[in-house]
Amino acid sequence: SFEAFQQSWLPLPETDLDYYFSSYARLGIHEDMLKDEVRTGSYMEAIDSSQALFAGKTVLDVGSGTGILCLFAAQAGAAKVIGIERSDVAQKASKIAEENGFGDVISYIQGKVEEVELPVEKVDIIISEWMGYFLMFESMLDCVLLARDKWLKPGGQMFPDHARLYMAGIEDAEYKEEKLGFWRHVRGFDLSPVAELAIGEPLSDIVDAAAMVTESQCILQIDLLTVTCA
Repeated sequence: SFEAFQQSWLPLPETDLDYYFSSYARLGIHEDMLKDEVRTGSYMEAIDSSQALFAGKTVLDVGSGTGILCLFAAQAGAAKVIGIERSDVAQKASKIAEENGFGDVISYIQGKVEEVELPVEKVDIIISEWMGYFLMFESMLDCVLLARDKWLKPGGQMFPDHARLYMAGIEDAEYKEEKLGFWRHVRGFDLSPVAELAIGEPLSDIVDAAAMVTESQCILQIDLLTVTCA
């Protein structure tokens, strides 16, 4: 019945932050991240090539999602892997660990980094896929740094331990027309004043290398082992 169907709906989030984290309980966002070959593949390669560091160690994954980084760490020989995940996907992640033979190695804690307690006093390694669009937009860096200050052993490792943001100039008349010229002809109407807003909004997109007209320049560099929140 429709009433029974309604009862299965998730409750509406009370705040914007609740909405942000509840969105990570939806399958689509995890599918997109797992299919991102550059991001997921880079983590897999980095962890797999560092088996000597992970062997026998206790690892913490901040914002673990479906647990792919936890699986990488367990596969690399970690003795214990703990994932912190605020959304309900943590329940599925536990089943995933069991299905892949790591149920005795990987465990998950559902909750906020600021509020949860770990079953260990300190960890040897912290891993996290914390980066947002343009590195810092909607990133989880503050949560990762909090976890570092609370639980990382002196001399412990972080994956990644450095992050860099680069900037370059591009010129692509066709792309510019597609994004800005569109507003001049919308169903027979001129909505060009909106283009002024479009110019100021960042876009996440793939750019043809031929469109770059300047050298790239690093404009932000972060050392995850030493940086602090303002």
